[in-house]
Amino acid sequence: MVDILAVTAHPDDLEICAGGLFLKAKKEGKKTGLIICTRGESGGYAEQAMREQEAKKAVELLGLDYFRHLNFPDAAVFFSEDAVQTIIPLLRECSPKILLTLHQDDYHPDHVAVSRIVDAATFVGGLNKYSSDGSDWKPKELLYMCGDPRTNKRKPDIFINIDDVWDEKLACCNAHASQNVTEYAVKMAQWYGMLGQCNYAEALYTRNPLTLSTADSLF
Repeated sequence: MVDILAVTAHPDDLEICAGGLFLKAKKEGKKTGLIICTRGESGGYAEQAMREQEAKKAVELLGLDYFRHLNFPDAAVFFSEDAVQTIIPLLRECSPKILLTLHQDDYHPDHVAVSRIVDAATFVGGLNKYSSDGSDWKPKELLYMCGDPRTNKRKPDIFINIDDVWDEKLACCNAHASQNVTEYAVKMAQWYGMLGQCNYAEALYTRNPLTLSTADSLF
C-alpha cells in the first residue's frame, strides 16, 4: 500500500506537474508511487532506451516506494476496456489513499486518455470482485494535474508551496535532459507561485469538494 500514487502518460509528467508534492510527501514519511503508461518513444528527441534511463534516474531522485513502467504506445493511448483492465490490478496492488492523474482538459491526447482510463479503473477497480480478500477500495481523494494550464479553463483548486523542495524538483526535471523540460517547469511553478502567494507552487484540481474533519486542516 502507498499513501499517494500518480498515474501519468509519459516520463517527466509527474516531475513537471507534481514532483514537488511527491518530494514533500516523502520527506513527511509518506509512501509514494508512480505508474507511467508509455515509454515516451514518439517525442522525437530521444530513443526509447534513453527515456527509460532518464525515468529511472528521476524515480531514484524522487525516492519512490513503488514504480511501474508500462508499455502503452506513446502518442497513441486510447480509452479502452483493455487499458482499464491493465490499470486495475496495479491500483489494487497499491491501494493508494490519494490518487493523482492528468486532467481530462489537458493539452495532449495521451493525457486525456490516461485521465479517462484512471477514472474508470478507479471506479470499477474499487469493487470487491477485484480484491484478493473481498474488500472494497477507493482513494480518499482523486486529484488531477495539468501539463499545460493554458488548455484548461478552470482555475486550480489547490496550490502547493514547493519552495522548500525547489532544488530537488529541479534535479528531477533535469533528469529528463533529452526533453528540455526544466525551463518550462520553472515558468509554470512561478506562475502558480504567484497565484498561490509563494515563490514556487504546483497546482491540483479536484472533481468533488474536499471535506475537512479538523479545524487544524485549515492552518
